[in-house]
Amino acid sequence: MYGCQQILISPNKELGAILEFLCRESNKLANCGTYYARQLFFKTGKIPG
Repeated sequence: MYGCQQILISPNKELGAILEFLCRESNKLANCGTYYARQLFFKTGKIPG
């Protein structure tokens, strides 16, 4: 899985909104990569690397 380091901050509303947006978009990107990797495996039997 993924390794992460937690850093606690107290952002203002603007920074909080930016961070939330970036986190949501990065999660979507990771999910998209996982989806395409699984589809490639199901169609070809190859594990992308």
